[in-house]
Amino acid sequence: MPPTDEPANTAATPDPPDDAPLRRPWTPGRIAAQILGVAVGAALLIWAIRLAISGDNARALQALKDAPLSEFIILAALTLAGLVLNGLMFWVTLRPVHTLSPINVIITNAIATFLSILPFKISLVTRVLIHRQRDGVPLRLLIGWVAAMGALGLAVLLPFIAASLIRPALDLWWWTIALGGGAAGSAAGVYLGRLADRLTILKPLSFGSYVIVRHVSAVVGHAALRLLDVAVLAGRFLAGALIVDIALPIDQAVLLATTYFGLSVLTPAGTLGFREMGVAALGMSQGLDEASIAMLALVVTAAELLVSAAVALPGAAVLRLDRLLIREKKQAPGVSPEA
Repeated sequence: MPPTDEPANTAATPDPPDDAPLRRPWTPGRIAAQILGVAVGAALLIWAIRLAISGDNARALQALKDAPLSEFIILAALTLAGLVLNGLMFWVTLRPVHTLSPINVIITNAIATFLSILPFKISLVTRVLIHRQRDGVPLRLLIGWVAAMGALGLAVLLPFIAASLIRPALDLWWWTIALGGGAAGSAAGVYLGRLADRLTILKPLSFGSYVIVRHVSAVVGHAALRLLDVAVLAGRFLAGALIVDIALPIDQAVLLATTYFGLSVLTPAGTLGFREMGVAALGMSQGLDEASIAMLALVVTAAELLVSAAVALPGAAVLRLDRLLIREKKQAPGVSPEA
C-alpha cells in the first residue's frame, strides 16, 4: 500500500468525469428483470421457510421457541453493532472528500438496510436521495461513493470467502489468505484510483469511485471497520446458532457470514430470499444440515429487519426534524444562506 495518504492539496482532487453514468432509465427490460428477481427471491424465501419449518427440523424449531430472552438480546445487540459499523464505513470512506455527520450517516444506513429487501433498488435510491437532498452531496460523488463501498467491500470479503473454501480451519494459511488478500485488494484500489489520473479510461469504468479510493485514509478506515464487521456478523451467526441449538464452528460461521453479506451486495433485485437460500446451500456443501442453516439464516435476517426498523423509523423522523430546523435557520432574518 502506498505510504502516503491523499495529496497535500486535497482541493485539487479531480471531480468524477462528466460522462460518469448518472441515471439508467427504467426500460421495460429492466423493469421485467426486477420483477423476475422479486419473484425468484420470493420463491427462494418460501423455499427457505418451508425447509426451516419442515418436520425434519423439529429440534431447531423447538429450540427457537424455548430460547431464553438473553440470547435474543445478544443477537439484537450484535445486529445493532453491525448497523453502526456499516454506517461508520460509509462515513469514513467519504470523509477525505466530503464531511458528513456520522450519526446521520448511521441513521441513513439503517433506513437503507430496512428497505434492502425491496426491489427496484429502493434502498439505494433512498440512500442517494437523503444524502443528495438533505446533505447536499453532489450526485456524481454519491455514485462514486456507492461504487467505492461496493468495490472496497468485495476487496476485503472475497479473500475471506476464498480462505474459508480453501482451508477447512482458521489456521495460519487461512489468516494469510484472508488478511493478505484483503490488504492486497485494498492497496490495488488505492493504486488504481491514482492511476486514473494517467489512464483516464479508468474514470468512467470506476463509476467515479477513483476520487475516493485514491485516499489511503478512506481505504484503510473502511478495511479496519469491515474486519470488525466480519467479526460481528460471524458473532450474529453464532448467536443465532445458539438460539436454534446448532453446533456451528467459528470457521464455518465466518464463511456463512461473509457469504451472507456478499449476497446482500450482489443480488440485483433486493435481498429477499437470495441470502437465506444461498447460505443454506453453502451450509449443505460444507456438510451442515441445510434445514437448520436455513432456519439460522432466517433468524439472522429477522433480527436485522427488526433492529433496522427500530433505528430507521425514529431515525427518519430525526433526519426530517433536523432538516426543518436547518431550513428555518437559513430563512431566519439576519441569517445568511451560508450560515
